[in-house]
Amino acid sequence: MPKYKNWLIATQYYYPERGAAQVRLRAFAQELKKAGCNVKVLTGMPNYPEGILQNGFKGKFTMNDTVDGIPVKRLWLYPAAGRNIIKRLFNYFTFTFHALFHLRAARKVDIIFIESQPVFLSYYGLFAKWLYKKPYIYNTPDLQVEQSGERGWMLGNIVKLARRMEKQLMMNSLSVSTVTHAFIEHFIKELNIPREKMSFLPNGVDLDFMHPLPYDAGYAKRIGIEGKKVFTFAGTIAYNHGADVILEAAKLTKEHNDIVYLIAGSGAERATLTEKAKKEEINNVVFTDLPFIDVPTVMSITYAALVTVRDMDVAKKIRSAKTFPALACGVPVIYSGEGESADIVVQNGCGVQTAPGDGADLARAVLELAANPVLREQFSKAGIALTEREFSWKVITENWLKEVEAIS
Repeated sequence: MPKYKNWLIATQYYYPERGAAQVRLRAFAQELKKAGCNVKVLTGMPNYPEGILQNGFKGKFTMNDTVDGIPVKRLWLYPAAGRNIIKRLFNYFTFTFHALFHLRAARKVDIIFIESQPVFLSYYGLFAKWLYKKPYIYNTPDLQVEQSGERGWMLGNIVKLARRMEKQLMMNSLSVSTVTHAFIEHFIKELNIPREKMSFLPNGVDLDFMHPLPYDAGYAKRIGIEGKKVFTFAGTIAYNHGADVILEAAKLTKEHNDIVYLIAGSGAERATLTEKAKKEEINNVVFTDLPFIDVPTVMSITYAALVTVRDMDVAKKIRSAKTFPALACGVPVIYSGEGESADIVVQNGCGVQTAPGDGADLARAVLELAANPVLREQFSKAGIALTEREFSWKVITENWLKEVEAIS
């Protein structure tokens, strides 16, 4: 029986939105429930990644919903997406401000799990601790303050202020959970967070849903790539993914008629990539939408998955959530970037690594793997074994709960 029975997950992002955070938190909530916990979710009206409220959620200030048998309270926010910083900040502030009006939801739970994107949403947990003596988990899936500073989203003084705010919120939490060992070391070194307060909650995969399927010729035919070796980028297309490297690789391999690149997903950068492909007549790249339910189908027609991250300092510390669904489906990964995900792929023999942002290196890896189906099969089997052994959400959640209970 878990020590903390009643959980509240507070997150701006949740199903039916598409994105790594949404998939991760939904799976995490399900595993908490399977572990014997009572779980509730407080979240925003679905609008990500398009920045438009989804049908069925428009014109509502609050809404009670149920997802996977878990009660979900949805709150109005200002919908926004893309690179407009003012609109994105207004999007964050409106949800956080609205959530604070529902602070009483924390009274009847034992612990609060805060998805700290944005950082200041964690004040929901801090106020609940002050008012109701409820502990909270500060969960951070990336280095959002550092990334904002590196990309020039915030001025230096504002970055310093945000870092102090983040440290205060972390220090007042029961535990700071994050997705990579590199992040843990970063917070210990840069923010002086005690090591004993840290807990490890990496990205995982739902193996009941994400597993190898037979080649779906009908799906491949519908999108015009039947019979080709498909190299797929699957998921949200954001600036930090640096997916433009795929277009560069595609230009260098355009004479290989048996190879096609599939960019499946949506996000702020998709329109830019689509326009570039059209303008430069890169005809061996296909764009399509990707509802989460279609991911195993897309993987069934994929020869290898392309996981790309932009060449940024913070990217070297991440574990890309795009890595593990592909491996679980028996699809090797070509990882264009550096960091723990690249190390996992290479060290476990699940694929290969290329230099971040290097289209020529990516093209080379694509051609070499396309010419070696035996190696591709070896990578496939290794990826399935790895995800079953270490990256199922069941294993990850069970291990994390033990860490949190040991902290408390």
